[in-house]
Amino acid sequence: MDGRTGDDRYLRGLEALERQWDADREPDATPTSAPRPVPAAADPLWAATVPGAQAAPRPARAGAATAPAPAPAPRPVSPEVVGVRRSIRSTGPVVALILPAFLGAIAVMVERDSTSAGRGIGGFVLAMLAAPALPMAGVPLRTGTGVILVAVGASALLWLLIGVFAALRATRSGQPRWARFWGEYAWMLLAVWTGTAVGLLAANLVLGRSLL
Repeated sequence: MDGRTGDDRYLRGLEALERQWDADREPDATPTSAPRPVPAAADPLWAATVPGAQAAPRPARAGAATAPAPAPAPRPVSPEVVGVRRSIRSTGPVVALILPAFLGAIAVMVERDSTSAGRGIGGFVLAMLAAPALPMAGVPLRTGTGVILVAVGASALLWLLIGVFAALRATRSGQPRWARFWGEYAWMLLAVWTGTAVGLLAANLVLGRSLL
């Protein structure tokens, strides 16, 4: 009887050890700690190492190409503006001849029957301002009707071209005006007259004061 009792205790002890061993081997159904939530947007380097993470969108660069903005619709041009622009471009070259022609007429009147040095120098200066091509033709060292006519024709062509350029510059804006034409014309006029004066002074010094 004592032997059976010891055997039963031994068997019950083995069964208890087996149950304890099986309980230790079963996985724990309850998680010890909750998983960390994955952020929706993260740094690109960190997101590459974590599954399910999304990289944050990069801000657009300052120099990055963007879609071009739609061009604004052109404004309708009024008939008055069109008429002023057409008038300046068509009559501007002819208007540019008015001042040189006026100075040339005064020079002819002053030089006619001139007997004093003052009238002679004044008429010469007015003639040079009206026809800047006269010094290039050799006047006053060369005389003759043919030389003077060629110089006057070349000067008239020069004033016409100046009128064309002044008209184009005055009408390139949205509000063409005759005041702008005269402003552009004045700058070119002063440039031509300055070049003529410098050329006369240089020729006078080179030729030993034979012109004045």
